[in-house]
Amino acid sequence: MLTGSILIRLTPDSKGAKLVDTIFHRTKYVKQEVTFKKSSLGKRAIVVGAGLAGLSAARALSDHFDEVLILDRDELPDEITPRPGVPQGKHPHGLLGSAVKALENLFPGFGKELMRAGAEPIDPGFDMLAEVPGQDIWPRNKFNWLTYSMSRPLIERTLRRQVECMGNIKVRGESRVLKIVSDSNLQAATGIQCQLVDGSLEIIKSDLTVDASGNGSLTLDFLKSIGRRPPEETRIRLTIRYASAFFERFPIWNDYKIVFTLPGAPENRRSGIILPTENNSHHVLLAGRVREIPPTGVDEFLSYARELPTLTIYTAIKNAKRLTDITPFSFPESRWRHFAQLSDFPRGLLPIGDAICRFNPVYAQGMSVASHQANMLFHLLQTSDRDPLATVAKTFLTKAEALIADPWAMSAIPDFIYPETIGQRPPDLEDRLNFQRALGRLAARDTEIHKLLVEIRHLLKPLSLLDSPSIVRRVKEEISRASQGQNRSKESSAPSRI
Repeated sequence: MLTGSILIRLTPDSKGAKLVDTIFHRTKYVKQEVTFKKSSLGKRAIVVGAGLAGLSAARALSDHFDEVLILDRDELPDEITPRPGVPQGKHPHGLLGSAVKALENLFPGFGKELMRAGAEPIDPGFDMLAEVPGQDIWPRNKFNWLTYSMSRPLIERTLRRQVECMGNIKVRGESRVLKIVSDSNLQAATGIQCQLVDGSLEIIKSDLTVDASGNGSLTLDFLKSIGRRPPEETRIRLTIRYASAFFERFPIWNDYKIVFTLPGAPENRRSGIILPTENNSHHVLLAGRVREIPPTGVDEFLSYARELPTLTIYTAIKNAKRLTDITPFSFPESRWRHFAQLSDFPRGLLPIGDAICRFNPVYAQGMSVASHQANMLFHLLQTSDRDPLATVAKTFLTKAEALIADPWAMSAIPDFIYPETIGQRPPDLEDRLNFQRALGRLAARDTEIHKLLVEIRHLLKPLSLLDSPSIVRRVKEEISRASQGQNRSKESSAPSRI
């Protein structure tokens, strides 16, 4: 799923501010009484960052500390509106099915809260049109689970409301964390130093600090300050640019709710997406790789859409009313920090979310993996005994490493199809790409394979299921037929209805 980010600093007199206000509305919430277990691990935990990773992690910690303090550099608005510290705030976001499941475990009824705030329920087997050059359209099958489509600020504000209902969690904005600190005689994190809005500095002690700040520099700087080596990193350098805007809700072919138009890679490098959002609006994004740069001019935006592999998106938006400016973004690289390989990771510190791994946003994996990690932390703390703070970092980071492996593989392989992508390509890359293409063609003809493939992409089932002998055999047969020319026309054409 296409998502993304851009640094926005929206002031009352900013161009387009009134337009944004027409999209991001105020939502009333009912305060609920939430019970939690008596603290057992310490007096205070600090979470740096009030995004999805930080808010979810705070809930996981709330059963085990007298106080959980969430600090964020932004002023945290009551309105559902983008904020400066969330670079991706004005671009499309999505929650994979696994993210909904994880958040429902942490916040029972969370899906209903999203819908109450205006999110659109999505059946991934029925409501999504995926247009992939070289394969027919996937069948429409109703699944027994839902995900939701909405703006990033709506997700975040709904989650923050849930957290604020918990008596021992405090959310404090306009507090910029400058560094993680340690007592002079310890090799452990013992708190943070932050800068308040008036410029003054404050030291806040904690038994555990969770770095959900996004870029992970706080954790790296702390490791350096206490003489620990940094983790090894896996990087995939690529150039992705996109631009997006909100439109009034418009009809889509065959009553689909979501459209993905993917490129015929590597020759074609343009793609696009339509997502429904709150306030009866659509969010439209156009993306390009390498030298393809989606424009921000209105006429040029439409022309770019017209040159996608199909005309579905162009046809839908050509007469639609645009509600906001067209906003650009660029993404330079995916990055995975292997903290689990550090045998001496310090006590009292835990990175989470993008601080560990930043995924290519076009696959919508970042928020979903972060919510998984928070849910994993929740269960880990529930089952730990003796001195959990001595072991939680090592155990959590090891489990997080395993959790990241599948989504990383699912995004890395398609990214390497472009020769300009820089990174360590697997030696069997072409075989993997052929497997992926053949599997997509099979999913268009086989309901069960379609269902399995969607569940794997939503991180509800492991990628290893595709290694089953029956699936491997069918994929090999499909590859053989394609190599003999029986599917040559499908390999070079757009979806069959175009």
